[in-house]
Amino acid sequence: MDETEQPQDGPTPSPPAPGDDPFDELGRLLLRGGTLEEVLARLTQLVAGSVRGADGVSLTVTGGGGARTAASTGGLAVALDEQQYASGRGPCLDAARGATVVRVADTARDADYPDFAAAAREHGVRSSLSVGLPARSRVPGALNLYRVDAPVQVDAEGEQLASLFATFAAVALVNAAGSGAQAARTRYLHVAVRNRALIDQATGIVMAQEGCDADRAYDRLVERSRSADRPVLEVAADLVAAVDRTTGERPD
Repeated sequence: MDETEQPQDGPTPSPPAPGDDPFDELGRLLLRGGTLEEVLARLTQLVAGSVRGADGVSLTVTGGGGARTAASTGGLAVALDEQQYASGRGPCLDAARGATVVRVADTARDADYPDFAAAAREHGVRSSLSVGLPARSRVPGALNLYRVDAPVQVDAEGEQLASLFATFAAVALVNAAGSGAQAARTRYLHVAVRNRALIDQATGIVMAQEGCDADRAYDRLVERSRSADRPVLEVAADLVAAVDRTTGERPD
């Protein structure tokens, strides 16, 4: 394939309904008892519809039977996943093993994963982001986002969203393990919702402090995160805690 040609990865994934939060939608699907296949398929669609630069999305699950793609938005993501499984090396596998985030900023220059980078270029993919599922879930895997065309990485907001989606993926996988996993399912669902609520609350505080809109307020949180070299969640938690100490209670 010509490196300038953009591969097709199936129909355009449908974003959340107007006014609907993707995490609310996934939560309702989980609570309704949707099948694992339904939940994971919709999750990858929502990632592609919610995160800028997520042109192909997949969910890698690893374990005793080896690595496999449990859900994806189409052939592009599956092809790059399978290249990594076949070689035994790649960003999605390292993210899954370490429960960490692995970025390939530019496949034209990457030296850490030369075989993956070459395969990615053949498919028109210029950068990737793999987010390992939370280690505490004891479900090894990774959520993979592949960026086509210009090597513009998924930004900090996109990475945060991907991390929350990865937590929901772990919830679904733990839930599929059986009724004995109910406590774990509840715990991880709570973590995902709490993290989202914390960021929303911190965004509201910045809006009140600086008289700006929600988008600018979130950008300010990201700027503080980068300046301090700390995760956005930690910056948000510190901001909310500081307001707690000042007012004695969290603002509505």
